[in-house]
Amino acid sequence: MGRPPLLLLLVLLLPAATSAGEVGAQLRAFLDTTRTLDARFTQLRVAEEGAGPERATGRLRLLRPGRFRWDYETPYSQLILADGERLWIYDPDLEQASVRPQDGALGNSPARLLSGGLDLDAHFSVIESDRRDQGLDWVEVRPLAQEEEFTEVRFGFAGGVLDTMVMIDNLGYTSNIKFNEMKINIDLDPDAFSFTPPPGVDLLGE
Repeated sequence: MGRPPLLLLLVLLLPAATSAGEVGAQLRAFLDTTRTLDARFTQLRVAEEGAGPERATGRLRLLRPGRFRWDYETPYSQLILADGERLWIYDPDLEQASVRPQDGALGNSPARLLSGGLDLDAHFSVIESDRRDQGLDWVEVRPLAQEEEFTEVRFGFAGGVLDTMVMIDNLGYTSNIKFNEMKINIDLDPDAFSFTPPPGVDLLGE
């Protein structure tokens, strides 16, 4: 099983919806009001041709503006961390870390949007939907630029709370991420969003 792609970290909790037509407005409200977020996740990644899903679990923490920490716990450990200036990917099993300038690494991705680095309407189209599937209300977000690495992100809400996110990338993979134990606007330790490679780790990049 290969390493998971850089997730476009789309975990969020939104105010309760009163109709499907208000979901886009709530996404904008989230971008304006969310300061921190802490959630558990389960991710299933499936190829377009229908190969068996790759399953991963872990924890996401978000500290706006510009910082997030995505900790994979199973099937192996991996850290993806944005400290506001740099994006780190650390694999303790391989004893390897890579680092890149954050804005260049994230581009116009949902990860950069949700961490507070992009204007929603300048870079994405938000498509309202009255469709119900899996008992959820859905809203679609699509990049305006054609060269982005994903084609569509779908957010599924249950009672106004983000329950599931589905991301479709340009390689034909669908990543289905289900969230639980979500907490929003709680105090998070800023030190959790900094990273120093342990001694002996190979460093790639800067």
